[in-house]
Amino acid sequence: MGSRRAFPPPEEGAETPHHPHRLQAPEPVKTRERHPRRARLGRGPDLQSCWTTGKRVRLPSLELAWLRRSKPGPSRSGIIVPLYQRSAVQRNRLRRRIREILRRETLPLLPSVDLVVRARREAYAVSFAKLRAELAEGAAKIK
Repeated sequence: MGSRRAFPPPEEGAETPHHPHRLQAPEPVKTRERHPRRARLGRGPDLQSCWTTGKRVRLPSLELAWLRRSKPGPSRSGIIVPLYQRSAVQRNRLRRRIREILRRETLPLLPSVDLVVRARREAYAVSFAKLRAELAEGAAKIK
């Protein structure tokens, strides 16, 4: 008879394969949506010049700073989420929320700018819908 299991038992030590079993292959990615590298501002001089010399708008839970790009091209964004005595899980969740709103709704509507979004302390308690509304309000002021 044989075992009832569809998958072979896990191998250990040096016998462990470097890839999943063919029956356990990961599912294909359902979406190809990404935040491409060309749409990001690094932690370098671009981010700093945008924050120091760009125009600013202050919203209830976010601060936006933007600077027109000298070269035409897609808008780029950078996100700053200070510690505010929060855990890494909370900071990363807030950062992912802001990035998703920027990627899907805000950046495609903007002219060619470098945009820096800085979360304030109040942003941790705000819902996703409220963050979306604030970023839409801020984007309307950029145009």
